Amino acid sequence: MVAISLTGCTLPVDGADASGQPTASPVEPTAAPVAEPLVVPNCEQMLPESIALEYLGDRGELLPTEGDQGPEEMPWALHAQGFDPILDTVAQRDQCLWGYSDNFHSFFTIMVADTSSVDAEAFQAQIAAAGYESTPNGEVETYVLQEETSDGYDYPTIALVDDLWLFAQLNEPERSLRVVNAMLDEVRTLNPTRGY
Repeated sequence: MVAISLTGCTLPVDGADASGQPTASPVEPTAAPVAEPLVVPNCEQMLPESIALEYLGDRGELLPTEGDQGPEEMPWALHAQGFDPILDTVAQRDQCLWGYSDNFHSFFTIMVADTSSVDAEAFQAQIAAAGYESTPNGEVETYVLQEETSDGYDYPTIALVDDLWLFAQLNEPERSLRVVNAMLDEVRTLNPTRGY
């Protein structure tokens, strides 16, 4: 009788699930997508032509920065503002000039640079020393400077996103800001894994 009552009853083995249900294996965490190396856009990629021509008109064009077809010297506000030591340490950058081939007095400059190798504190100190002031631009850390010129004022604008430095210099602050943001969109398109 005792033998019959125990038929079909077995004690669980130590460590086994008494319910008879399979135990789930621990789930391995999924690795986050690895960011690809930064692609700094060249001048043809950096700003949509349609936006540049909004400010220059139909005769505007992307100008060469070297040779007989471009200005004798690249007009570059950041040099005059003391950024040369920082520019010398950036991992990679490209700077471009939009204007008119027959009139080098009307133009605007833009730049995208990789600041992964730049001393952040020195960079922030130079932004302040050059007179840039913080300006609202959504979640993008942005600084603008009012700079007097022989034709009125220019508004050099710097935007910082992680290890990215964007620069635009047009003659109205809203224009500089719009160009910087359009450039950021182009960088995001070229670098979809970097989370800009």
